[in-house]
Amino acid sequence: MSWRHRLLANNWTWVAAALVVFSVGCVVILIRDIMTARTAQDGTETPGLNSDALWLCAGKAWPTLLFWIVCFILVDRYRPQRFLMWFLAVMWGGCVAVTGSYYLNSWVGTQMAVVDETSGVSAVRVAVFVAPFVEEGMKACAIFLIAVVDRNRFSSRVSGAVIGGLVGAGFAFTENIIYYARVVVYGSYTSGTGDVMAYLDQLVFMRGVLTCFGHPLFTMMTGLGLAFGLTSRSKIVRLVAPIAGYLFAAFLHMFFNLWASVLTEEQLTPSLYVIVWLVVAGIAIRLVISAVRQGRTVAARLNDYVVMGWLPESYPAGFSRLRTRAWTVVMSPWHGNVVATWQLQVRVTRLAMLREAMARGTIDEAGVDRERELLNDIVSLTGRRALVDGVGLRPYWPWKNVRWPWKTITRMRAAARQDATFASPVKYSAVDPRWGPPA
Repeated sequence: MSWRHRLLANNWTWVAAALVVFSVGCVVILIRDIMTARTAQDGTETPGLNSDALWLCAGKAWPTLLFWIVCFILVDRYRPQRFLMWFLAVMWGGCVAVTGSYYLNSWVGTQMAVVDETSGVSAVRVAVFVAPFVEEGMKACAIFLIAVVDRNRFSSRVSGAVIGGLVGAGFAFTENIIYYARVVVYGSYTSGTGDVMAYLDQLVFMRGVLTCFGHPLFTMMTGLGLAFGLTSRSKIVRLVAPIAGYLFAAFLHMFFNLWASVLTEEQLTPSLYVIVWLVVAGIAIRLVISAVRQGRTVAARLNDYVVMGWLPESYPAGFSRLRTRAWTVVMSPWHGNVVATWQLQVRVTRLAMLREAMARGTIDEAGVDRERELLNDIVSLTGRRALVDGVGLRPYWPWKNVRWPWKTITRMRAAARQDATFASPVKYSAVDPRWGPPA
């Protein structure tokens, strides 16, 4: 089939299209609601947000989102998720999870009678006891959905952490836009507020830099709990680990909201931020170590196939090191095929992770058929000029040897000028035109 027919026949195409339409609908509903002015019981009117404020604040919020996307994609290198999964994770967090949390928080707060309608602000109890469980539950839906429909992609803790972090980053992006826009609108409609842009920059530095780790870190705990459950042989761990990850994420979120709501700006000393960022740095280092161990696992499992004689001896070293894999892809335009090389790296890594799951006992005999399919794909890709190892190879520039017409003319003119300048000093006599060739 052509690529158009394959695209239409792929179930993921329609799942992605439906989710995008659903996400856009959620964002439209959310924007219409937050742009509507509200009047309290005492007659106080709260203006809604406007499009100018939203676009301005979106420009303030996108660098934080870009930073986290780059970080998580760089970590997810050995067994990366599909680009579609990354996109759907960010889309769900930034559209569906935010919209659902927005309405559920308001509804639960009203049912608990903890929302002060006269002042127009939510009580601290909503942010501490309601929002963490609602928001983490909405974000966790995307992680569980991806795990159900694409379970084989959750082959390590890194996979769960990356998906959870991307969902949290998308959620924080939309939430930051709303918080920033409220500052702009409040300063526009209220006199005597001072320099609104200066306060906006201060809030951007607070939420977009100092505490930007919040939502990605919380949702990572849910992803890690789900990854622990999927990679474990114990049925108890499979059941308890995802629930424990969600509860741990909610309690971390609760502690963070309590810390940010109760303490004043004077009490939020830089030492607290240093301590929190040290904890975040420790988690990041632990995640990097897990990625390194994932490379060792790939080498060990590929070595099993080398011992059995199914793969060449160069495969464990060529596919277990990130630098070697990256250099091989870079060299593939000169010494192979780029698409086939990338597909070969994906297939070999899948084969190694499948072997690891079979060794752990989390996949039964059905993995043998998938193993045979991956080996056949590897043989086919090798025949399509897929580059296995690019160590020692260098790029070459074939256009240096091409004889361009204008360059040939330039060389001929230069040679003629050189002959005219450096003429020979020997003088020859004129040739008699009556002389002819010998008979």
